[in-house]
Amino acid sequence: MSRCVVGLWLLLTCSLAAAELSTLAGPAMGTTYRVALAADIPGMTRGEVHRDVEAVLARIDRAASTWRNDSDASRFNRAAVGEWVAVSKDLVTLVETAREIHEQSEGAFDITVGPAGSGRPTGMRHVVSRLSPPALRKSVPGIAIDLGGIGPGYAVDRIGERLVSLGSKAHLVELGGEVRAWGQPSKSRTWRVRLTAADAGQGHSREIDLADGEAVATSTCRPGRSPIDPRTGRPVTASRPRRAATVRATTCAAADAWAVAAIVLDLAPDRDGTITMPEQLRSAQGP
Repeated sequence: MSRCVVGLWLLLTCSLAAAELSTLAGPAMGTTYRVALAADIPGMTRGEVHRDVEAVLARIDRAASTWRNDSDASRFNRAAVGEWVAVSKDLVTLVETAREIHEQSEGAFDITVGPAGSGRPTGMRHVVSRLSPPALRKSVPGIAIDLGGIGPGYAVDRIGERLVSLGSKAHLVELGGEVRAWGQPSKSRTWRVRLTAADAGQGHSREIDLADGEAVATSTCRPGRSPIDPRTGRPVTASRPRRAATVRATTCAAADAWAVAAIVLDLAPDRDGTITMPEQLRSAQGP
């Protein structure tokens, strides 16, 4: 599912001085990523950590990218109806997480939705998944998946969890504007990020604090280009269509997907400008 037609417009900066942090960054998944470590990981050089992070990103790109002909998602999209397509555990986990948010949002988030007027069939019920061995199967011809509205957040979760397994006690991971915090940068401070959303050419910024395990994602649409409502297959219509939504959640995959659904559902933000989702996802734990 594309992110409201045009993708995310979100910049993130950590309010801590750069000198206090060990920072890794680079291109990934058609955008950029950044990792801020509160402290170096014992027994590993910064280069070794950087290579480990990029290995996670490459693994998820091979699973979920629809820009690569050889990815698991692209192979599934080309597959014949009824054929089980062997895929990675990452892709099955992504599809199952998307399915749960599809159900929780009553269809407002759907990774099978294509551009308006494409004529292709839609519906999560037409994507069948199994975990052992991991595989996907389509139940109608022409069904296809697009993980653009959840894949970046899922990658953030996997990177952060990998860093925990390597020994990091506190870090912040951002990819394309989706961000999640682990631990605290110090005993007296939480992670603070500055969100700058470009909406209708009028950028505005605000700072928010992120607690340990909290994620945030923003979805923004270009003026005059409404997102597709998966429930109707038509552009969203509302008296005051929401152009941006910033969502907090307990995983970045959930925040990513709900930021898309929030625009479709026209969910109202809290006083701090964010929307908090109390979801409990069964499938969010990755490989």
